Amino acid sequence: MLSLARTSQARAAATANAQARAVACRGVGTQAPWKHQRGESQKHRQRQPHRDSAIETEETRYKPQSRKIQAKEAAALGGPQHQTATSASRYWPKLDTPKHAKRFTYHDLDGPKENGPVKIAWTDKFLFVEDPATENGRRTLKPATLRDSCACPKCRDVSSGQKTFSSVEIPVDVGLEHVKPTKKGLEITFLNDIPRFVEDGKDKHVMLLPWESVDLSLKRKGMEDVRLPRKRSVLRRTGVVYWDREIIAQQVRRIDYAEFMKEDSEAFWDVIIDICRFGLVYLKNVPRDEESVVRITTRIANIRETFYGRTFDVRAKPNAENVAYTSGYLGLHQDLLYLDPPPMIQVLHCMDNSCAGGESLFSDGERVGRLLWPFITRHRMAPLAEHHVPYQYGKHGYHYFSSRYVLDGNASGFSSVYWSPPFQGRYLSPVKDIRQWLEPARIFASLINDKDAIHEHKMEAGDCVLFDNLRVLHGRNAFDVDGGQGARWLRGAYIAAEDFLSRAAHIPKGLAEKYRGEEAWTPGLAQNRLKRSVWYEDVVRRVRELDPGVEA
Repeated sequence: MLSLARTSQARAAATANAQARAVACRGVGTQAPWKHQRGESQKHRQRQPHRDSAIETEETRYKPQSRKIQAKEAAALGGPQHQTATSASRYWPKLDTPKHAKRFTYHDLDGPKENGPVKIAWTDKFLFVEDPATENGRRTLKPATLRDSCACPKCRDVSSGQKTFSSVEIPVDVGLEHVKPTKKGLEITFLNDIPRFVEDGKDKHVMLLPWESVDLSLKRKGMEDVRLPRKRSVLRRTGVVYWDREIIAQQVRRIDYAEFMKEDSEAFWDVIIDICRFGLVYLKNVPRDEESVVRITTRIANIRETFYGRTFDVRAKPNAENVAYTSGYLGLHQDLLYLDPPPMIQVLHCMDNSCAGGESLFSDGERVGRLLWPFITRHRMAPLAEHHVPYQYGKHGYHYFSSRYVLDGNASGFSSVYWSPPFQGRYLSPVKDIRQWLEPARIFASLINDKDAIHEHKMEAGDCVLFDNLRVLHGRNAFDVDGGQGARWLRGAYIAAEDFLSRAAHIPKGLAEKYRGEEAWTPGLAQNRLKRSVWYEDVVRRVRELDPGVEA
């Protein structure tokens, strides 16, 4: 009994403390969401009608998630993102450079013209780097982080590139003993280094901090400028072309299979670059054998195996487990959105297409997504970025499920588009009202399915198409095998995003920028160009039909 009493007292105390903390947090610039705007107590506020009530008022109408939409609105307008008072800060306060710190200035005259001199100062506890040309351009680097980042032969295995020590071996009181500028970067020696690095060698352990890392710290460079297997980093180098039927018809390339397969061939990199730029490229003169799709795919990266197998065949068959394996019309969609993550690259090799119909259809889904993104802050368009659409597959002992927004993004802006009506699952709990989502979804569907948006091409035996499944929507017209006289047979395979981007990160310097032009691609640049495009006026017109208050 005594134990139970103490437990009850502890629970009561914990509840009281939690309530006090909640009140304190709400007092810091926020208002409890359940409080009426006039400050009424909860017990006196009026009960709101149920959302499904026959009487729908402005108060009961669907409203976007305010915090998320405010962030998206600021991103769409190019404004700063503000942390709330209760948010945890990720940044240390800036430290003044001590008077006793050792100092020097380094200027690489052979480096990029836009990079001026760098001021360096250091004590045993901190390394200060400063760009004199930038306001507030000083950064403080900590010895422990520097020590953990060392890439010398003692700290990284020469053959594998992997660490030879664990981060937890670094002493808490590690400090800086000496800092010296060189052509390649800052040479640093440490006080209280990892003991075994001091004991087991005659040569003193020296770390090199590359100037690239200094530039990143000073924000002279962004992470997109570094050759990383990240989509934004790759696209910054290659550029992106958003397209409609006319543009892709003029610019899509059909590259010879034999040239693509050659080692060290420019044709190979042209395929990679076109997938990045357009999301779509063709190969021609592909040998008609079942292993051709494997050779093409593995020339780029490893195959992303799925429950369909390492490769798959697209042809009509009875009792099809996938709507793609029928002869009917297949609307624009993306593959395997019920997997997490879905594959990025799809490879389809045409073995036979002698039937009537069966033309392949493609539409630039990302173009439409980016054109609509500025409007998701509007009440009527917000469901495109807030309503979870379920995708599901459950056949032959397999069961996959995922839910996705049509337009996905964050405070930094648009990131992804997801659209696959044939493979939508059912709402497991059908209490959700999808009416507010249907209207903006119809706008999205009308834009991707517009006749001027669709690239239509009837593939022939020996053709192979490679496309970005996370950007380009695909489908096909119905076909007629003419009583068995004709046939349509495609062999397919997938590549995962991380594997494709790993390869794309190695596009030779100069070749990646060959078609891009002088200006590096950024999401902001893409949004600005689309806003000035011939498509934007049409998008505004369609959105205004739903929301007349929209401004251009």
